[in-house]
Amino acid sequence: MLKRIAFAALGLTLVAAFGVFLYRTIASPPNCDVCYRPIHEETFYRIHLASGESMDVCCPRCGLRFQEGRRDIVRAEATDFYTKVRIDAAKGSYVENSHVHLCSHSPVQEDRSGTQYEVAWDRCLPSLIAFESPAEARAFQAQNGGVIKSYDELFREGSP
Repeated sequence: MLKRIAFAALGLTLVAAFGVFLYRTIASPPNCDVCYRPIHEETFYRIHLASGESMDVCCPRCGLRFQEGRRDIVRAEATDFYTKVRIDAAKGSYVENSHVHLCSHSPVQEDRSGTQYEVAWDRCLPSLIAFESPAEARAFQAQNGGVIKSYDELFREGSP
């Protein structure tokens, strides 16, 4: 009888562990390699490093802040907001500071130790959304506000 109970408990434990594994790998979205927020398909940004590694980032703003001052960036890919197609980040058109903020969150956050703090600066703001064509960027801007900028303009400004 005890063997059956122990075997049943072991079976339930394995099923629960497998369920957690599935949730973490399939159901929960991947997190940004820089700020650890969930990655949204519409704003996904990938940074390719000279070491051969790549970093998956939540949005172009977070990615550009990471790239600032670094010399080991080979290239970057942005995602067109409407089509969700990856594009060469340097060739994209960007809308900065629109009403769309997929990465922003509550001003009160909790760190990994459980301590609460108030966010005074958010690395993902102002929002920065990529488009493959200037026409798409203008259409988005007409509906959501913001300013259209090129990748080069954002780098010259230091990606504030």
